[in-house]
Amino acid sequence: MSPSPAPWSSRIVPAATPETLDEIAAALGGVRDECAIACEPFIQWVVEDNFVAGRPRWEDAGVQLVDDVLPFEQMKLRMLNGSHSFLAYLGYLAGYRYIVDCMADENYRRAAHHLMLNEQAPTLQVAGIDLAAYAEQLIERYSNPALQHRTWQIAMDGTQKLPQRLLESIRWHRPIWRQPCGACAWRSGLDALCRRD
Repeated sequence: MSPSPAPWSSRIVPAATPETLDEIAAALGGVRDECAIACEPFIQWVVEDNFVAGRPRWEDAGVQLVDDVLPFEQMKLRMLNGSHSFLAYLGYLAGYRYIVDCMADENYRRAAHHLMLNEQAPTLQVAGIDLAAYAEQLIERYSNPALQHRTWQIAMDGTQKLPQRLLESIRWHRPIWRQPCGACAWRSGLDALCRRD
């Protein structure tokens, strides 16, 4: 088998809603596309520099070519997806419909920032990346009012998402007898759903 470059990307893409499709149709001059999606303007694309016969100049288009894509994938899963899940569980319980609503609440902003830097970042080793700056960038991305990412959508199937998003943080905190906020948020969301049923 020939080696191939492992790709990784980061871009928030909420599930399309009828309102989203209406907005896109209006932008397309009335043409409706039932497969259309809306996404944030931000994109990060990281590719493992492992090409067989030379490589395209993807860096000219902003692609980061790296020796190992795994640390970037872990960073995204733990800091972005982990904090997204955290906000989704607690935000939904508090009556917030969208992640951007959570970001309008200073307590949620601070809690998400704390989770990223104090619970998730210690589990990561990403060479050349300022994790504090990455956390600030994530807070800014979550605060985009045009991005209507529903809390319940992110919280769906939370137990299946737990291993890649929060489990390493639980392992890291175990020796110091501290329960990470992300795991507490997941458990609170699960408890609320069980009581509702």
